[in-house]
Amino acid sequence: MDPGPPLPHDARVPPTVLHLVDASPYLFRAYFALPESIVDARGRPANAVRGFAAFLLGYHERHRPTHIGVAFDQSLTTSFRNELFPAYKADRGLPPPELEAQIDGCRRVARALGAVEWADRRYEADDLIAAACHHLVRAGRAARAP
Repeated sequence: MDPGPPLPHDARVPPTVLHLVDASPYLFRAYFALPESIVDARGRPANAVRGFAAFLLGYHERHRPTHIGVAFDQSLTTSFRNELFPAYKADRGLPPPELEAQIDGCRRVARALGAVEWADRRYEADDLIAAACHHLVRAGRAARAP
């Protein structure tokens, strides 16, 4: 039997309220909304990193979370859903390479801002969040999503 999605490594002692974020929509929004002229010191695209950082900083400012988890998609072609239904998201293309190259930077931003961040090759970010919520509910705790 499949044990299900992994929990973030700090989930052993859940906080009273854990704020959970699926990074994907914010990464895509930042990548496509901000100009390609935003680059890092080496001249590599950084628009998604900048936009994602702005989102997380704004979230922190508005909600002042004491505990936050950010889930990233790493299973775009390796999800368990692809095994169950090979045509799963078949009509959806992969992210542009320029966006994919920025995901590690976004994960570093999440960690730098105090978030627990995680990803898995078999489960999508929303699966990881659902597993964390299930764990929290069983522990009598609460989760909040943006």
